[in-house]
Amino acid sequence: MVEAVAVSAIEQLISEYVRRIVEKAMAGKRLSDWEMGILMMDHMRSSLEAKIEMTRKDLEAKIETVRSDLEVAKSELGAKISSIETKISSIEKRVEKVESDIDYMKKSLDSLRDNVINVLVAELKRRMEQE
Repeated sequence: MVEAVAVSAIEQLISEYVRRIVEKAMAGKRLSDWEMGILMMDHMRSSLEAKIEMTRKDLEAKIETVRSDLEVAKSELGAKISSIETKISSIEKRVEKVESDIDYMKKSLDSLRDNVINVLVAELKRRMEQE
């Protein structure tokens, strides 16, 4: 706070001094080397302030562009993740179905094997009884 007040007071003081130098020059009076130096420094200050302000505005615009691009990318990524989750869920259901079918086929094959063994044993017994 104190620093801002001090800077403001110095700016006003320099501004008033520059105004007086300009009035002196406009009156056709000769300017000292110091006064010329002050005018040149004030011009450089004004030029630098303008460049800094332009740079600040450009930087703010670029930051806003990056933010909006990031939001778009974030929403697109969210949609893609959701799509992938849906696909994974679908694949998991299909895998569960395949596992269920494999279990059913194993049970069916076990049952078929048991039936074949029983039929063969019965046929073997029948043939042994005939002999």
